[in-house]
Parts: sequence; structure tokens; C-alpha cells
Amino acid sequence: MRGRGILVSGTWIVDINKRVDHWPEPQTLALIDRVVTTNGGAAFNIACDVARLAPQLPVEGIGLIGNDGAGQFVIETCRRLGIGTAGIQKTAAAPTSFTDVMSERVSGRRTFFHASGANALLDESHFDLQPDTASIFFLGYLGLLPSLDRTDASGRNGASRLFQKAISSGLLTAADLVSAPNERLAEQVKPCLPHLDVLFTNEWEAARLLGQNRSPDAALSFAEATDLATAVAALGIRGRVVLHFAEGAVSVAANGKVASRGAVLVPGEEIVGTTGAGDAFAAGYLVALAEDMDESASLELAVCSAAVSLGDITCSDALRPWEDCLTHGRRLGFRSTEL
Repeated sequence: MRGRGILVSGTWIVDINKRVDHWPEPQTLALIDRVVTTNGGAAFNIACDVARLAPQLPVEGIGLIGNDGAGQFVIETCRRLGIGTAGIQKTAAAPTSFTDVMSERVSGRRTFFHASGANALLDESHFDLQPDTASIFFLGYLGLLPSLDRTDASGRNGASRLFQKAISSGLLTAADLVSAPNERLAEQVKPCLPHLDVLFTNEWEAARLLGQNRSPDAALSFAEATDLATAVAALGIRGRVVLHFAEGAVSVAANGKVASRGAVLVPGEEIVGTTGAGDAFAAGYLVALAEDMDESASLELAVCSAAVSLGDITCSDALRPWEDCLTHGRRLGFRSTEL
């Protein structure tokens, strides 16, 4: 019998969050009024988020970091939150990955300057998918792990093989995409879909996966979001596509079943930063799966977790136990899914 825990793998990144008064024009100046070093990247963020949302759930990390101060920050943060670090290995071949995250004070919009570092070297040899404490295996971000994304002559890649092994070990599989230009995204993701129970994506990433051009700021209705998620699911997903966007989220299963939930109506003055909201959404959804919630309840916890994460410029520091997140979201109310 497996436990209810979550095995979290992929990008372990140290974020240096810098809040600026405005986004400057080239060769002009903006003022930084806050600097915070914290967790970043899909694996690091979701591990920290789950640890805060559900302290009772075992969380184990798998990844590659540098033998440096930033790598030690990763290990110390995980240990402080009770995240298992036995699967987080160190290398002298590259530094720990880091990102400079620039957040505008008023709008909350953020821009990322990223150094791949050790994450670029993460491959299948670094993975042990046998821990008996876990029921879920998560890997992210697809499209930002070159050694695992690279396809061979058969069209397979390391990520797809890991998902297949995880399923054979009795694990539910989940993955997230990265919001970055990538002309080979479809080539890298499609081999994974037959072995994925859950694929998290936003509307921009979904459009890129489908070979469509879409502005990150373009409005999206629930009908359009459902069409996008349906088109991605039609590429061959094993389980379901869970698409989150500003107005809420939709879930489309391989059998065509659709669920949706409007975003929490967070007052503008309570939005301190949007960095990590997508990862908080995914973490809430994964906690719901581990707690055996149905699809409607899973989407509700996901949007509530994302809403709470907006209360800080860091990715995870605002999060609290999932019951409190639900209470907070229900108190504020939800957007209509008829938009």
C-alpha cells in the first residue's frame, strides 16, 4: 500500500524577488523597494506550497542543485518545511538555478530573468520512483528541462519514460508547462501525454502547445478556455487537462467530461504579487487529489490556493493550511463561469 504523499521533481530554482515602482523604459531607472530571496521553479514552489497547505502530507523532492550557497538554501528551506531531500542531489558541474523576478508594485505583473544552471543537467539517472510514502508523481516544468525534454529517434524523451515508469509503480502522474517561448514545445510534450493523468497549463502555454499565437494579456471566456483545454486533451492525454486563467479554471478529461470554477474575487488592494500563483493553483489541486476530493472540489481548492498566494510577492509565503484557503475563498466569493 502506498502512502498519500507527493513526489515532487523538476526545476529547483532560487528566486530573487525584487519589487519595483514601475517597469522602466530601456536605459532609464526604476526603484527597487523590496528584495526577498525565496523558493522558485515548479518543483521547489509546489513542494513548499504543499508543505504549507497540508503539513500532514509527506512530500519528497527529486532534483539537481549546485554545490553552492543557493543549493544550501534549497536544502535548508526544505528541511525547515519538512520536505524530504534525499532525492535532491548536488553537482559540481553547474550552479544552482536562479531567477531574478521583477514585480511591479501597483500592477503585480512580473518579468523573469532565468539562469538554467544545474536543472539543465537533470536526467533519468537522478530519479528513484519507488518511495512508498507517495501516491502522486509530479514533474515540472516541461519545456525547461533540456536533458529530459530532448526527444530521440523514436520520438520519446526522458520525461515520457519517467511518467510511464511512475504509472507502472502505481503512481498518479502530473506535470506543468513553462511560460516561455519554445518552438519545440509540442515535440517535447506530446510523448508525455499518454502517460499523464494531469497536465496543468495556462491559456498562453496551451496555445503554444497547439501552435497558436496568443497574447498573454488577451481576455478569455470560459467557453474559449474549454475549447483550448479540449484541443490539448485531444492530443492524447491519458487523464485530463487542467487549464487555469485569470477568470478561473476548466478541466477537460480524455472522455470529454468538463468541470469549471470561477476565480476568487480578490480585491485589488489585496494583490501584492502574482508570482507563483500558477504553482499554488497546481499545489492546491494536487493536495485535493491526495485528499480524495472530486473534480469540482479540486478546482475549488486550486483557485482558493492561488488566491491566497497573491498576498505576497514571493511564490509561497502567503499560503496557509488548505482549510483556511477554502474559507478565505468562499468568504470573498467566486467569478461566474458564464463569462
